[in-house]
Amino acid sequence: MDDDAARVRARLEHYRREGLPAVRGWFEPESAEVMALLLARQVADGVRGGVAEIGVHHGRSFLLLANGLVPGESGVALDVFERQDLNQDGSGRGDRRVFEDHLRRWAPDADVTVVSRSSLEVSTAEAVDVFGRTRMFSVDGGHTAEITRHDLKLAEACLVEGGVVVLDDVLNGHWLGVFTGMAAYLLDRPGLIPFALSPNKLYLAGSHDDAASYAAHLREVVPDLMSKPDVEFFGTTVDVYERRAPAVAATRPGGSTRTPGGPGLRRERAAREAAERDVAALEQRLAAVQGSRSWRLTRPVRWASARARRRG
Repeated sequence: MDDDAARVRARLEHYRREGLPAVRGWFEPESAEVMALLLARQVADGVRGGVAEIGVHHGRSFLLLANGLVPGESGVALDVFERQDLNQDGSGRGDRRVFEDHLRRWAPDADVTVVSRSSLEVSTAEAVDVFGRTRMFSVDGGHTAEITRHDLKLAEACLVEGGVVVLDDVLNGHWLGVFTGMAAYLLDRPGLIPFALSPNKLYLAGSHDDAASYAAHLREVVPDLMSKPDVEFFGTTVDVYERRAPAVAATRPGGSTRTPGGPGLRRERAAREAAERDVAALEQRLAAVQGSRSWRLTRPVRWASARARRRG
């Protein structure tokens, strides 16, 4: 078990350092760190089960999950990929060829099954048949309220004791359907208990004891990411983790220092986050337009128009 834990930690660190910058997608480094710490903790504690993700895009977050597997475990990556007629809200455009190239490069030894379908085609009764029994399940598919609630139920059905579900974009203002679906799920006698928030991610466990244990672990291992503990959240509390502040204090005129995380830094961070969200939303909208039938049908007209402008 100790050897497995050491190998997993080494793979996760390598992927976070080398792979994460090379794979396109929306996955903050601090959230990758939190997920890696939870995966490694599971292995060290003897929690066994596969990993799964709904909505893999190019694999930026799924590859982290895959590097957390030990021998005998497997992963499932589900996405509509090129079936964009099934993409109800245009939230990302997955590419199976790109994803599988990244899988060979960054998780070559992982036992992974790729499933091209909509999660809405999977019932809760079929969830284990499709995804297996999982110890970490990432929900990042359709961003409507209906799909989010449905996908959380799929994840709950698959979770082993000691497992964790990670919900993406829960506080993203561009995708409020995720928050609505999460709220509907949490207000309806849920089987998952929230325990932490990190940039764009909500973490949920299968029991109050597991939630408390994971919360205590994160407080111990990443105190520098902690923004606020014990925030009231749908009948329980979560700890909030944010982007890491600079390690070196800024020097004021006269030689005094200002510790990181002051109002100026928070304003800069908020502006950067807003800009990143705007860019992500524009990229997703552009991908949806470029994948539409009308865009393909009018391609010859656009080409002829561009050629005429160059000649003129």
